[in-house]
Amino acid sequence: MLTFLEILIIILNIPGIIWPLISKKKAPRYIDFMPLAAVGALILHLLIDKDTVIVRVMPLYIFTITAFLVSIPRIFKHSSKEPKRTVLAFISNIFRVVLLVVCVLVPTIIIPFHSLPEPTGNFNVGTVVVDFTDNNRIETLSSKGGNRKVAVQFWYPSDKQESEVKYDIKGAPMSAAQEEYPLIIFSHGAFGMRMSNASTCRELASQGYIVASIDHAYQSFYTSFADGKVAIVNNNFLNEAIGVQLDDIKEEDAFDITHDWLDLRDKDIELVINNLKAGDFETTGEVLKGHMDLNNIGLFGHSLGGAASADVARIREDVKAVIVMDGTMIGDIKGLNNDNSEIITEEKFTKPLMLMYSSLFQQEEAKKTSYLPNIKAYDNATSDAYSLCIKDSGHLNFTDLPRISPFLAEKLGVGTVDSFKCIKIVNDYTLAFFDKHIKGQSRSLLESDTQNEQVEFSKRIPEVTGN
Repeated sequence: MLTFLEILIIILNIPGIIWPLISKKKAPRYIDFMPLAAVGALILHLLIDKDTVIVRVMPLYIFTITAFLVSIPRIFKHSSKEPKRTVLAFISNIFRVVLLVVCVLVPTIIIPFHSLPEPTGNFNVGTVVVDFTDNNRIETLSSKGGNRKVAVQFWYPSDKQESEVKYDIKGAPMSAAQEEYPLIIFSHGAFGMRMSNASTCRELASQGYIVASIDHAYQSFYTSFADGKVAIVNNNFLNEAIGVQLDDIKEEDAFDITHDWLDLRDKDIELVINNLKAGDFETTGEVLKGHMDLNNIGLFGHSLGGAASADVARIREDVKAVIVMDGTMIGDIKGLNNDNSEIITEEKFTKPLMLMYSSLFQQEEAKKTSYLPNIKAYDNATSDAYSLCIKDSGHLNFTDLPRISPFLAEKLGVGTVDSFKCIKIVNDYTLAFFDKHIKGQSRSLLESDTQNEQVEFSKRIPEVTGN
């Protein structure tokens, strides 16, 4: 939905381009000042509606500023002459109308930014972005070379000043309510972004966690580093991802490609953990220093990010629990048989594990193929394991995208489930899981046999044997 100020900007832009099309008389003096008024509304929008100022309003901003610059001569010198009615001028005004319509359609249809679940905890949520460089790896996904670098956005608890939770407060002071807070790390899906599950990260931070969301540069659609540099998705990675998704790549090649992706993700996650343990917070992350429980880490990720989270959880003792959001546990596929069937590890999964699934999981064929590694990990778990299928959901319903851009999400894969309710379910179960297995706090959502009718839920709790 458009905010009041966004609607006002649009309205103030209309008279200057509509008047020449509906009247042969010269424009009234006040119309010359409409573009200036639109810029004034734009400035107010920046100051008041700053939480909504992201990519979605950029086309409208550009149109408004351009219209203002063009209008400057008329503001200082109003012509008393009747305007010339040429075909070129008419075409120019029609073009401006079409351009304004396009600029309005971007925020209203393509990226409307519907509301997300608000944080429900007792803390405000601060945020900072920190860059981490791996001096042991060369960047292979960029022609620029150099060492591998990732950007990480942290959300963390800050003291609440009002009744409502405020979030995304840049550089807010860390709450002194606790000396240390558990660390949760998020890894996005293939060409996703660190903001893919921002509502989940904010919820966790408001409940007393420090959350680190990694932008896996060049596997992320767009990365904005703390030092001001940017990176867009690598074209070869994009083509490979599409090819694997459409089964256009041979099984043995797909195995090598996906495991190369996984290796990069695993090392990115370990880079973040190792740098934090070494006290490397860079200048932008000083507010975090000394406030993390780095021996009590949770991991979660969507799709490829979920696969990497599970893979790292298998090898690191400091990782205590993991959630896989609708992703195939690629790391558990160890090779291919002669008939190209997958060789899946029989190794026990020793950490608490939650597996979230879209409605595809309800199809028997999917359980025998895409989700088979996950099912085996669930069956072989020696710690608490949970299986959560959200009915009528699609792959992208486990991210915020259906709320940010229903248009794009529908093209990429969503179900018929209500997108707000779905991401709320994801956030509630994520919090309940980490509260139990990171903080050691029992949560009825995991214990009760009565579940939300929208979910298909099961659990395997190992029996506790006496000595």
